[in-house]
Amino acid sequence: MSKVKLTAAGLRGVWTALVTPFKVGRIDKNRLADLVERAVAAGLTGIAPVGTTGEAPALSQSEWEKVIETTVKTADGRIKVVPGVGTNNTQRTQENMRCAADLGADGALLVAPYYNKPTPDGLRRHFLACADVSNLPVILYHIPGRCGVGIPTDLTLQLARHPNFIGLKDAGGDILHVSELARRAPHDFAILSGDDQLTLPFISVGAVGVISVISNLAPKMTKQMVDYALKGDFESALELHRKFAVLNAALTLETNPGPIKETLNIKGIKVGSVRAPLASVRPETRKALKKALAELGDFD
Repeated sequence: MSKVKLTAAGLRGVWTALVTPFKVGRIDKNRLADLVERAVAAGLTGIAPVGTTGEAPALSQSEWEKVIETTVKTADGRIKVVPGVGTNNTQRTQENMRCAADLGADGALLVAPYYNKPTPDGLRRHFLACADVSNLPVILYHIPGRCGVGIPTDLTLQLARHPNFIGLKDAGGDILHVSELARRAPHDFAILSGDDQLTLPFISVGAVGVISVISNLAPKMTKQMVDYALKGDFESALELHRKFAVLNAALTLETNPGPIKETLNIKGIKVGSVRAPLASVRPETRKALKKALAELGDFD
């Protein structure tokens, strides 16, 4: 049976930016499958493996493929899978697009090329060249703090008219940028928050969900907050947003995904450490994470 093609409407809700679990330095496929099952059980919209949180730059090509293959196989059509495919090399990104499609992904998360610092015209050429090599729907990924360049508003709106681009993950931290995009974007192009701390304010100006780090830990509670917000019950959503606040702040003390992996380990969801060149979190960060978990209290 053929899959229903992912559209902007299908992006609504919570997606987990999945961590990549390691055991003795290798990908822990069993734990990876467990994390996918947690997302399914929580009723999330989708999962986004091998992105920033999934440590894609530290994976070999064969490991990158193994994570996607395991994720797709475990999901088994019960939840959408949109892996990170972007690199700073257009040809390699095109190859990743084809590979992700062959592995059964539902879409592709396409970050702006990092380090190269392309002009808007260079970005446009790169995105179009990558999107046109497969039939995968594409979510653009705006994260200037990691890439050195952002995706300008006008370029995003231009790409939004192309049928292969269905949305944008915005981790730029600028609510005015998100508000302008949501106001001007066509109805078949969705905006997702890329920052858990800004999910609620972004939804208030037109975003329709989040690709979330904290949902690795608390998928049901994250979904509940987003569901409240999308229904217009901002009072209930704000209550959960405030419950998350201390932990969300602690998760930014060091480079993602170090803190979220440490938090999962503290809670007994053993995902191993981060890979070099990242380093395990400092003792003071671990202490702050434990304190934030205690303040959060019980959750699932």
